[in-house]
Amino acid sequence: MKITILTGSPRKNGTSNFMADEFIKGAAESGHEIYRFDCAKSDIKNCLGCNACAMGSKPCIHKDDFVELREHLLNSDVIVFVTPIYYFNMTSSIKKVIDRFYSIDPQLRAKQNKAVLISVQHSPVNEVCGVLNANYKAILGWLNIEDAGIVNAVGIESVEHLKQTPYPKQAFELGKSL
Repeated sequence: MKITILTGSPRKNGTSNFMADEFIKGAAESGHEIYRFDCAKSDIKNCLGCNACAMGSKPCIHKDDFVELREHLLNSDVIVFVTPIYYFNMTSSIKKVIDRFYSIDPQLRAKQNKAVLISVQHSPVNEVCGVLNANYKAILGWLNIEDAGIVNAVGIESVEHLKQTPYPKQAFELGKSL
């Protein structure tokens, strides 16, 4: 199975990247082919809504890192979104990539993809991840993608603290189970 992982944290050694690493370990153990794309460190331009791509029938006008990512997304069986929660939702860097899905919208909708959401939040309040989860499910509904699982790590202060919780094992097991 081909898996594309989109990470949205600007912190290389942060909590959500640690969770991505755990998911990747599980997926690799099951023999899956993995491509990781760091949204926060990539050159992705904003979708202009110009419709030059005609929703996938023509190339996007931007010639940036999405050109490479596009092929991985179109050839993947699973898309994994890994993000810290910044003010009730995903980071702007991962959202910018999702906005560019517009240029491959029909192709994604025609596939039988699955998706996973992994998030980490500092707040101990479970409801904080509710907006992110609803947004994720709305995106999947639009794209006709099956939800393969969600791990919301709640109340996390640091990677050291995260390691003492069940969340890394949940991410590992989710990767392994695909």
